[in-house]
Amino acid sequence: MKTKEIIITILITIVATALYVVNYIFDDNVIKPQKDAYLVYLNNETIGMIENDNELYDLINKEQEAIRYEYNVDDVYPPTGFNLMKINTFDENYTSVNEIYEDIAKLDDFTIQGYIITIKFPEEEKKENITINVLDKEIFTEAMNRLVLSFISEDELNKYLDCERTITDIGSIISSMYFKEIITIKEGYISVNSKIFTDVESLTQYLLFGPDATMNSYTVELGDNIENISEKFQMNPQEFIIANPEYRDESALLTVGSVVNITYINPVLTFVYEVDQIVENVTPFRTVPKYDNTKEYGYKQITTPGVDGLALDHAMYQVINGEASSEVRVIDEDRVIIREMVEQVVTYGRKYSNTGTPIISSGDWAYPTNYPYYLTSGYGWRSGKMHLGQDISGPGEGSPIYSVDDGVVVETGRRSADGNFVIIQHENNVYTQYAHMLDYSVSVGQTVTRGQKIGRMGHTGLASGSHLHFGVSIGWPYHGEYKFYDPRKYINF
Repeated sequence: MKTKEIIITILITIVATALYVVNYIFDDNVIKPQKDAYLVYLNNETIGMIENDNELYDLINKEQEAIRYEYNVDDVYPPTGFNLMKINTFDENYTSVNEIYEDIAKLDDFTIQGYIITIKFPEEEKKENITINVLDKEIFTEAMNRLVLSFISEDELNKYLDCERTITDIGSIISSMYFKEIITIKEGYISVNSKIFTDVESLTQYLLFGPDATMNSYTVELGDNIENISEKFQMNPQEFIIANPEYRDESALLTVGSVVNITYINPVLTFVYEVDQIVENVTPFRTVPKYDNTKEYGYKQITTPGVDGLALDHAMYQVINGEASSEVRVIDEDRVIIREMVEQVVTYGRKYSNTGTPIISSGDWAYPTNYPYYLTSGYGWRSGKMHLGQDISGPGEGSPIYSVDDGVVVETGRRSADGNFVIIQHENNVYTQYAHMLDYSVSVGQTVTRGQKIGRMGHTGLASGSHLHFGVSIGWPYHGEYKFYDPRKYINF
């Protein structure tokens, strides 16, 4: 081949090759422009790639129309473990949104927007955290307000919110209030298969009566009042009032045919408020027996008339979920004595044989604690359980506990509920029980006299504060046949 022909052939080859390369570069089947796409993840696993995220959200709203209707919301969302990653890709191998929807529906729960409330309990209670879901934050706020108003009046709440928290005259005021639990609230996505509160009434019921409560009601009949309904259903009147906040005190009149709530309260939260009060405190005079062995049994003469004492006391106590703490703290330096108490002395005839015949009691019991004392939880029902005695507080930790009458110590010890306790037998098969003592200073078989110190006030066992649990029974408690009675029938507190 001639040189000229060779050169022409080379040029033709170069041009042909260039045209091929250009055609290759711009051929749609080889090089395409990159497009936006979305990788779909569920619980950190890839389940596909879609071209349009709005199509998926629209499909979810369409298929979950029943959920939108049930909760009256505009949108239903993918699960909390759902995630989209926007990418640029040459790949057009998309997954259909229908397939993605079906996978999500099989693998996890759809969600709606709302508020998630977390309740964290104090470590010592060893309870697991509770989560409450609500559609609207205002539902929770109003339910909490109603819970508080189940325990205190609206007037008391308003005074507290207006910062009226200092007591200067006779009366009482709430000086502080709080929940023992840590409560947090945040906006988030909630599974449609979890419990979601959509109204104030149901959430208030949950907070006040607990998650598993069966609500019970009673229709008021002729002759009913708060006291006898409470007794009939083993409640105390204060529990009835908490469950029926439209009635503010035990004297409230009930309408025949009206329906009242007789469900035991079991609050999810622990609402605590502290009462600061100045009260005119009457100290009933003590009756001190004086025995005259020259007088026949049955002789009784008042030697010195008794006079009740009167004082202004400044005291503080806590109320926990509607129940007053067993401990009352008296501010001793603030006490103002108006009139001193004068003991009444009564002389009794006491002729008895020299053969050891027991002395017969005068029938006048001493008080088991020092003054000033406060009666806290009384004898009666507490959420279906009987409180078999009278709690007495005020004198404080370590103050003396006295035997109310002559007798013999038949039992001492410690129980998980009662703490340190003493039981004394008196005449006529009457027994007195002294519980939650810091310690005791008598022993089984020991004879004690009226007013003799037998121990010190404490808060051992199941006690919310320093106090004496004083019980009276006919028959030895927890031994054979016995029955407890209201101690106020025996002592005029």
